[in-house]
Amino acid sequence: MKKKTMKGFTLIELIIAIAIIGVLLMILVPSISAYVNLAKKKANIANGKTLYMAAMSTLTGDEEARNSFYYHKEKTKSIGTTFEVRQNGTCVNTTTKYNDTEYTYSNKLSSKDKLSSSENYRITVVARVDGADHETGSDWNNPTHITKTYNTWSWSDDKYKTFVEKMCIELDMKANVQKRSEGYKVKMPYNIRKDGGQMPIIRWLIVYNWDNPEQVEIWAGDGYKAANGPVYRVYPNTAPEYA
Repeated sequence: MKKKTMKGFTLIELIIAIAIIGVLLMILVPSISAYVNLAKKKANIANGKTLYMAAMSTLTGDEEARNSFYYHKEKTKSIGTTFEVRQNGTCVNTTTKYNDTEYTYSNKLSSKDKLSSSENYRITVVARVDGADHETGSDWNNPTHITKTYNTWSWSDDKYKTFVEKMCIELDMKANVQKRSEGYKVKMPYNIRKDGGQMPIIRWLIVYNWDNPEQVEIWAGDGYKAANGPVYRVYPNTAPEYA
């Protein structure tokens, strides 16, 4: 009785099979990565819409919250700390040097600074919360350090406190409680940036639009300078980076 011989793959056949698998991976991996990023972008936009709806509901349904949100406009006539942004939902950047290396960051303006283009507009950050976990650096002068963590909603100035506290009721979230266990209830799945900035996008920002005061905007920020650093507008009129 003859024994059956088991025939395996030859070395050439194995090489060909590995090559075919490699080609397939080269085709499939970018496509899978693109679909994953698209899903994350859509999740960010959905979360941004949730924040927008809560902010608008708070402003239209509570006079105290509205007075708090518009305090700087109605009482002081001061623009406060603002950032220059474009109509397409991206922030105008500038550069700084640190240890002979240039870093890109959001262009913060003072009341005397003019816009670089008449088509641009100013935004003021009213409220913020971190939507992603991150390390916190201790060096304020280092552009790679995020110097503060906002685990729960906080206000950029005390005059916005009432608005933020009442908005948190709408979101069923806590305000100004700096405990890690209380935070990250509004996630930020997509944090890739294409504007040259080195820091990841980690923060949700509710901002006041100086050209259109009735239009609340939700931005994604990197936490740089003034603990804000807006990068992209998420909702409404989402920046093209999310398309």
